[in-house]
Amino acid sequence: MGVTMGMVFGAAPGLSGKMGILLLLPLLFGMDPDVGIVLLLSMHAVVHTGGSVPSILVGVPGGAPEAATVLDGFAMAKKGEAAEALGASMAASGVGGALGAVAYFLLLPAFVVIGRIFGAPEFFMLALLGLCAVATLSEGSIMKGFAMGALGLLAGTVGLDSATATPRYTFGQLELWDGIDTVLLVTGLFAVPELIDLARRKRLLPDGESAAAKCTYRALFRGMAATWTHRWLTLRTTVLGIVIGMMPGLGAEVASWLAYGHAVQSAKDPSRFGRGAIEGVIAPETANNSKEGGSLLPTITFGIPGSSTMALMIAGFAILGVPVGPSMLDNHGNVAALIGWSVFWSNLLAVASFLLILPMVGKIVYLRIDYLAPVVLTIAVAGALIEQIGWVPLVTLFVISAIGCFFVNAEWPRAPFLLAFIMGRMAEINLIKTSSLYGWEMFTRWQTLLLLAALLYLIARGLRARKAQIVRALSQTDIVATGAMTIVFLAAGGAALSFAEEARLLPLLACGIGVTATGTMIVAHLRARGAGTLDEPHMPWRLIGGFALFLVAILLFGILPASALYVCGHALSALRLRLWRALALAGAVASTVWLLFGYWLRLPLSSGVLW
Repeated sequence: MGVTMGMVFGAAPGLSGKMGILLLLPLLFGMDPDVGIVLLLSMHAVVHTGGSVPSILVGVPGGAPEAATVLDGFAMAKKGEAAEALGASMAASGVGGALGAVAYFLLLPAFVVIGRIFGAPEFFMLALLGLCAVATLSEGSIMKGFAMGALGLLAGTVGLDSATATPRYTFGQLELWDGIDTVLLVTGLFAVPELIDLARRKRLLPDGESAAAKCTYRALFRGMAATWTHRWLTLRTTVLGIVIGMMPGLGAEVASWLAYGHAVQSAKDPSRFGRGAIEGVIAPETANNSKEGGSLLPTITFGIPGSSTMALMIAGFAILGVPVGPSMLDNHGNVAALIGWSVFWSNLLAVASFLLILPMVGKIVYLRIDYLAPVVLTIAVAGALIEQIGWVPLVTLFVISAIGCFFVNAEWPRAPFLLAFIMGRMAEINLIKTSSLYGWEMFTRWQTLLLLAALLYLIARGLRARKAQIVRALSQTDIVATGAMTIVFLAAGGAALSFAEEARLLPLLACGIGVTATGTMIVAHLRARGAGTLDEPHMPWRLIGGFALFLVAILLFGILPASALYVCGHALSALRLRLWRALALAGAVASTVWLLFGYWLRLPLSSGVLW
């Protein structure tokens, strides 16, 4: 099930592994932890394998990491060599993913040893290092990344403080004493904005005969054999992907492009690349799959996600009751092994299953994305709200979704926010321990000094690399966002002064980082003497309004009737379908929601104020 879901979400343009995890999170409640882990990891492990299909056949990458595959994969398809490119991609993905899992097993003991010589100061510094890495590598200004990370840390402090039971930023609402629900936040921050953006589009791919029509098994096996022919390139890019995966903040996109660049530099005839060189398919596909084995190491051993997808994975582990970090290795060694085996076998199973569905493989890339987006949106929202229907969760989801839509259209990075929110609890616990047990003596520990030096180096390098982006004038949209965030940080910092001593540490730190980042952006804007350009984000107000009505309908009638009403209304108003088609689509969505949540999880779907 996981491999099938991962291949579909990878191959359907506009969807992603992140979206797949979002849909799986609500299904994990009450699931056996071993089954849930296999489902999560097997789905995530093969997303990039499926993503190569539209990249090669029609030149539309299934996700950002597959963009490098388009250069030579699509060029091969246009020359009638689509099957060879697909074969090379599948074999390289399988080999890279399996070897990444092997590296996970081999390097896990070394990470265990490192975890045991680290104390609270080092784990706190590691959390800051991970956040800094993501912020410095965020698209756009580095200060935007720091500001979003600080905002995520602040959002993570909402609720009762675990040390002193001090209510923080709850506004008198008991529903917020447990903090902002993780599933609710990631749905509003990632799923809703992305799906609303996709709902504005029509068919992403041109009509016409699919390149898959010319795929034959003989040609496919020729492409798979090319991975052995270029075995040393496969091995080198596998190692490159594993190393990049172990570095927080780098991700599959970096792994793919560095591997592609290495393939070009090490080739005897670099001029072939971009015109259909099969090495240009092998290198990025090997690296973006082997990267997953490396990225699991800091996630499992330290509890530090190297990417937003790994942050969602940690959220899934938390729902299953599986702790990450040193406690997992000490008390749940079998779970750590199960994670590695899931990645290993899933990559091999993906290749085998692809051979079975080769005749149909080209059809999935021609899905109508404007039909698919509202369906996936309905299921994602139903999963996020299934156990917490009430006006506070609904308002929270809408506010987060509206903010997420604004950040998507204004091109502010959201990954630092999510990583900071997920890691905030670990950072706060270790910050309190460091403050009470070590104090300033933490800077006498060689482990802390080593991580501090790495942190300062990363900041300095990021500032140097992004200097041109830091000193430029802000756009009108950036000025509004920066001013609003500055006010939020100042107000939150003022409120934190009334908290208990231990409860105020992380909020004050987050507000200090946030004010520094936004202040730097404002000063840089004034120095550039730029009045700012009118850069109104193209906000999809009509679709956001429809989403708001959907949430109101959930409050009034319950999830099941509201889901049917929303999909039917969207089909009639946005898709311009006939009534009977709109009713059929609404019925199919309502049936899916009932099967997943009503029949399987036995949860109430029709309880609302009026129903």
